[in-house]
Amino acid sequence: MEAFLPDALRDFDYRIFKIFNNFAGKSQALDAALIALSEYVMFLMIAGLALFVLLRKDRIRSAAALQAFTAAFIGRAIIVSLVRIFFFRVRPFVAGTVLQLVDHNPLEGSFPSGHATVMFSLAFSLLFVNRRWGFFYLFLAIISSLARITVGVHFPFDILGGIVVAAVSAFAAKWIFDFWLTRRRRKEAAPQ
Repeated sequence: MEAFLPDALRDFDYRIFKIFNNFAGKSQALDAALIALSEYVMFLMIAGLALFVLLRKDRIRSAAALQAFTAAFIGRAIIVSLVRIFFFRVRPFVAGTVLQLVDHNPLEGSFPSGHATVMFSLAFSLLFVNRRWGFFYLFLAIISSLARITVGVHFPFDILGGIVVAAVSAFAAKWIFDFWLTRRRRKEAAPQ
């Protein structure tokens, strides 16, 4: 990615990163909150999606959750993994002097953000079926993604890349589920 990103964009990305990263190390309470937001929100979102289904056990909620998890899988396990093979980008703490609050593998690519991909995939998928939960998840994804920049593990363009992957994944999962449901309904409606 570094070779494919023009110098002007890479400099802009780094300047925006530094604005956020300068908030790190200012206070122990802020650092603790940033670490929690960057590390645990994604897992809370996944648990919340399970709660979304368990609150009312119905087929629509179960299908929505399965569609959201499918989108997250397509995005993180398939697309992000493939993109990182072809466009490796070092993490901010490897690229320059930054204040890193969260330990992370320096050999793992930074672009696109896997956390952002999962969180935004869940949010976008939920927006298709339940706007209130979808917007709440979108808020959580934005806050957590900004925290991941601030703690020094992602550049802003890594997050933007994760958002694009998440949008593609959410639409792909929706298309798969719509296709499957249409086939199932036709099969059920067909005379036996």
